[in-house]
Amino acid sequence: MQYFGKYDVGFGKEFLVESYLYVNKEAEEDISIEAFEELIKNKKLKKKNIAGSVFMYNPFVYPLGYDQKKDLQMQEYDKFGEFDELKIEREITLFKPLVKGYEGQLVEIRNLFNLNSHNIDTSEKLMALNQDAELLNSNQLTIFDKEMNYHDVPTMDINGKFVFFAWGTKINKKEFLYIYNYAQSIYDKCVQMQKKVCFVFKRTTQKPYAIEHLQFLNPVGVGRYKSRMVPALKNVFSTNPPQSVFFDDIT
Repeated sequence: MQYFGKYDVGFGKEFLVESYLYVNKEAEEDISIEAFEELIKNKKLKKKNIAGSVFMYNPFVYPLGYDQKKDLQMQEYDKFGEFDELKIEREITLFKPLVKGYEGQLVEIRNLFNLNSHNIDTSEKLMALNQDAELLNSNQLTIFDKEMNYHDVPTMDINGKFVFFAWGTKINKKEFLYIYNYAQSIYDKCVQMQKKVCFVFKRTTQKPYAIEHLQFLNPVGVGRYKSRMVPALKNVFSTNPPQSVFFDDIT
């Protein structure tokens, strides 16, 4: 499996604006960036080659050969606005054995926010994101670049049969209402487009609660129960398209 993505810079911040997992065919050597780009060069090919999407919270991903402890701008990165091959780390590694049946296809990795950062949960950033989310449908200037960091939900194009939501349990409706509303609009859009929407939910709270509160477990965001996420993910991807399953947080 290979991971390809495109970075851009706005207001001095770095964003992973587009990214895809490529599921290599059996015994297939790694494909080039040029070969990957051929798979998505127009809408017809995207429709053919993208099996579905995985929706995370935000990326913290770097290209092969670059240090994730430093901004790419500090490392003289010269491929902003172009596709590059990315490291497969953290939660992405857990999808490696789960995409059988998608050989030769792509899974698009989307994010609620495209800001490439490991500390997006600071109060300062969350307040800024919430303020921005209130302004997304206006002509007012946002703190983070509107086109790079956020989805234009009314025009959002989702390819493939499924959308697997895995952005975790960080969305707090009471504290950050506009972030919640923004996330809700994305979830609703995917349902309206008749995609197979699926996710992992806690056994203690059940599926209706997860939908109401937009709590869709992240593969590495389950603390001391993380070993139980592996069988849950296997269950998700045991069907084609994937299915919603519960995460056992009881036994």
